[in-house]
Amino acid sequence: MPSPAIEKLGRFISRQVGEHPERARRLLHTAYNLVGMQMRLFPPKNVLPARCMMQGATARSMAAGLGKPGRAACVNIFLPCELLHALDIPPVLPEGLSCYLVSTAAERVFVEAAEERGVPDSYCSYHKILLGLAETGVMAKPRFVLNTSLACDANQLTFRRLARFWDVPHFTVDVPFSATEDSVAYVADQLRAMGDFIQTHTGRTLSEDALRAAMARSRATVEGYRRYLELRAERHLSDEMTSEMLSVFAVHPMLGSQAALEYVERLCSQVAALPEGRRGKRLLWLHTLPHWQDSLRALLNFREDVEIVGSDMTLDTDLLPDPEHPYESMARRLVSSSFNGGAARRAERAVELARRLNADGAVYFCHWGCKQTSGAAQLVKGRLEEAGFPTLVLDGDGCDSGNVNDGQMVTRLQAFLELLEGAK
Repeated sequence: MPSPAIEKLGRFISRQVGEHPERARRLLHTAYNLVGMQMRLFPPKNVLPARCMMQGATARSMAAGLGKPGRAACVNIFLPCELLHALDIPPVLPEGLSCYLVSTAAERVFVEAAEERGVPDSYCSYHKILLGLAETGVMAKPRFVLNTSLACDANQLTFRRLARFWDVPHFTVDVPFSATEDSVAYVADQLRAMGDFIQTHTGRTLSEDALRAAMARSRATVEGYRRYLELRAERHLSDEMTSEMLSVFAVHPMLGSQAALEYVERLCSQVAALPEGRRGKRLLWLHTLPHWQDSLRALLNFREDVEIVGSDMTLDTDLLPDPEHPYESMARRLVSSSFNGGAARRAERAVELARRLNADGAVYFCHWGCKQTSGAAQLVKGRLEEAGFPTLVLDGDGCDSGNVNDGQMVTRLQAFLELLEGAK
């Protein structure tokens, strides 16, 4: 559970939402800016400095969504954001903002606000919190809304509803299931149109040099992350359960930014300094992480005998961006993602990652409301176990603390870890 001070802050913010939404917004904006400052000036000593640096960057990005109206772009997690970074427009995504709200013990008021406005309780809680934030007036009105159709059915519903509610321009990139050259060309044309859309609604010109520079940073970031994977495959790292979520942020909405490149460079340097040698149980985590659950953190945080070595959300594809062909490069990244197409593609990618990272087993997290992940669970589990990687399918909620069976989750994860220990 959050500390008493955080719980008190969460209750206070929640009380402001109904009658004083702008006050709630200012409180959250200040809190997240303070997190960014803390990570820079007083970082926790048991966390890699690279992680602290990226935590600060994510906090500042979340604050941007609660700051001056019309500054940020509301995006989904898989949208290629190099176009935004080339124009210095901060991307804000629901998955990140929802995680920060549950860390502030303030998510329930927004879940309830969305449900009171007709959003079903079976809907993805990340998106439910975002809708509640927007429709209570707490989230600042963005400049525009951008999203892809990739991975999540809720994207099409949530972002359309948000654009209508805020009365802001909206652009959707449709991603075909088939990973063909025709699909790449189709998506590349849409991304060019998205560039025109951004220029039209900002009144700013997107220069080829600025986009090429953003793509060059993307390429260097992906190259650096490949190097990190090589290092991580042969080293033990006592880390926070949710550290991989920072990497998800770096290689998706922050890809193309200087912050993401600096994060990966620091990460490689700091992991390279660790002694070689694997030990303990090494887990590949599939899908999002319930970062707010202390019970799971107790099983996975800073342990010498168990560690999470990677996430398929971070590593859905590792194609190198091409600065000379930016639109085709971004398009290829989308259509080749393991979250695009049939579940078999995701299963094969999971096996590849488990081998690459020398994993001992995998945890497949079925986040409440994510039909694609739940529907693929048994296929992915079967393929991993066929390849020799024991797999736990764990049901839970990534960001709604009121929607889990905590005791059952802990019991199942404990039993799985004991199974892995006995298999050695």
